Order: sequence, then structure tokens, then C-alpha cells
Amino acid sequence: MTNPQDPNQYGQPQPYGMPPAAPQFTEPATQNIPVPTTVQASFWVWVATVVLSLIGAVVGFAGSGDALAAARSANSGLTDAQLQAIVTGALIFAAVIAIVFAGLYLLFAFKARAGRNWARITLTVLTVLRLLALAAGVTLFGVITVVGAIVATVLLFLPESNQYFTAKKVVR
Repeated sequence: MTNPQDPNQYGQPQPYGMPPAAPQFTEPATQNIPVPTTVQASFWVWVATVVLSLIGAVVGFAGSGDALAAARSANSGLTDAQLQAIVTGALIFAAVIAIVFAGLYLLFAFKARAGRNWARITLTVLTVLRLLALAAGVTLFGVITVVGAIVATVLLFLPESNQYFTAKKVVR
């Protein structure tokens, strides 16, 4: 006679069966918080500011002949070919920086519109830096873009916007 409970013997393999079903997750109702008009307006002001900044950069690059003339008049002892290479290199560097900053501003604007508070703070810091940079050289496009950045930043801190960012933080 065999002992069915003998620990030294292996029993018949048993099928494992189906694993339990995964729990059904639904998004909380607060996940679908509508973006307030102040945040939407701020987003579009940021987009316009970026576009104007890029236009200002193009206008600045069009005036690169002035930079070459200034370099020639400085009488630095460099040849015209060397001066041209330096000015061209500086313009390419400035263009790359302008494009990178435009992309970053757009990224932060999209994230702020999505309710990310860190993006709102980053845009605020960049606006302050942009305002300080305006002291280095005042141009029409510089003034317009700084005013746009200030307006967009203020819109992000109005009471309706604050409620939106707070509600989005609670969801996460």
C-alpha cells in the first residue's frame, strides 16, 4: 500500500491553470482636466515668441556684413579670408544656439500646457535670464520677444493656471 502523502514521492503533475486576470485600471476623472484658457494663451504666446526670436535671428544673420566690416576695421592683423572664416563660424554657432533654444522653449511650452509645474518654473527662469540678456543689446525683436515671454509667464501664474497645475500635480 502506498502512502499518498509521502513527502519523498512526487505526485502527479498538476496543471497550473490560468493566472488571475490583471486588475482593470481606469484613469481617474481628474486626469481629463481641461487646459484653462490662460495656459492655452500662454502656450500660443510662447510659440509666437519662438517664431519671432527665429525671425530676429535671421534678420541678425542678414546683417553679418556689418560684423565683417567691424572686424576689418579693428585692424587685427588677420587676412580677409581669416576674418571671413571667423565671422562665418560665429554665425553658424549662433544659428545652432538659436535653433536649440527655440526647440527647448517649445518643449517647455508643451510640457507647461500638459500641466508640468517644472516646465512652468523653467520658463520663468528663462524669462528672467532673457530679460537680463536684453541689457547686453536692445533690438526691436529682443524687446518684442521679452515682452512676449513676460506675458506668457504671467499667464502661467494666474489663479486659473495655478489651479490647473495644482490639480495636475494631485493626479500624479
